[in-house]
Amino acid sequence: MFDNQIIDIFYNKIVLEAQKGRIDCYFAINIAFNLVVENRVVSHCQVPSSDGLLIPTLKISNQEQFNQLLVQYVKRATNFYPAKNFAFLNDIDTLNIKNATALKEEYLIKYVISTLFANASFSDFDDPIAFLKSRIAMFDNPILKTTEATHLGYLDTIKANIYIQEEKSPIKSETPYRLTGHLQFDDGYILDFPEIYLGNDQDKYILYGIQKTKPVDEITERPYLKQIRKGLIAKLNGAPEHYFLAVAVLLSLCNDQDIKIVPFLVERWNAKRIAMHNKVKRNSSLSLSDLEENQEKIQENITQILLRYFTKIMDTSEGLEFIAWPFEIDSNAYLRINKPFISRCPVFNELNDLIATYKSLDFQEKPHL
Repeated sequence: MFDNQIIDIFYNKIVLEAQKGRIDCYFAINIAFNLVVENRVVSHCQVPSSDGLLIPTLKISNQEQFNQLLVQYVKRATNFYPAKNFAFLNDIDTLNIKNATALKEEYLIKYVISTLFANASFSDFDDPIAFLKSRIAMFDNPILKTTEATHLGYLDTIKANIYIQEEKSPIKSETPYRLTGHLQFDDGYILDFPEIYLGNDQDKYILYGIQKTKPVDEITERPYLKQIRKGLIAKLNGAPEHYFLAVAVLLSLCNDQDIKIVPFLVERWNAKRIAMHNKVKRNSSLSLSDLEENQEKIQENITQILLRYFTKIMDTSEGLEFIAWPFEIDSNAYLRINKPFISRCPVFNELNDLIATYKSLDFQEKPHL
């Protein structure tokens, strides 16, 4: 893979295909954007505005620097992510295509760059150089410094051991690493935390999502959530109890830098919008307006729930403040943890002490995987 090959594919393949809203990576990835390079308009999206897309403009202020960082990111990503992330490329070997190796390299480069910009906010499109620097830094700055499960200790208030772990995310995810964890209660029951998609670029932590990925038996789970409730107070409602506990883990781990919360990824919105329009074209019985209204409600709920985790904890604690809400500074929210962080929820204080002890230990840093 050569530097000029990456640059050529970006400008002469990806940019042109983004005008039509579909990047060909052996399969289609729905992405649409305009491009301005050093105040010169290079491309303009041709997807009809009536499709309800929110077309960002990639604003490259310094093309030489952007190109260098883009090449660096592509090379780092292809080495960082396990081969299973690119398993689809093996299908090309079965198609008996001439120059299959060159085609696989093209699809690989397009896939890496497309998944990068699929996880970009409006602010990232406004300043792609800062975005690339941040994403590259995330590779080298895991939060726990190890991919092994870590036993933080025992929470007396809810009678459970707590474990956390940092794992590599799939390349299509928002961050290179994600935080996972679970509680193990005295009777042996294991309650998994939601996955937290969080990056560290050494300047700030960047939070993209807190989401459940595993199906659960709600009836079996219910008494254990009630047990966690014993360590909380009444104002903490609106989400399952262990979600608030997972957020408290995040806050205790990340109290040395500000946290940027990214509530909206424009290309993910556009991808769903394009897929929606294509679905309606294939099935005339579907109502496009109903589908669009449902998408807007889902996005609004996702944004509100993500911010609500912190406002609820803020209502019961001291030392936590929002520096800015979305669109006050840019499209993101910014959170600061002022020390000491003290909560009226006993389990949060207990958890904060456990993590403070964990962070104070002299762990031997393991090599990055």
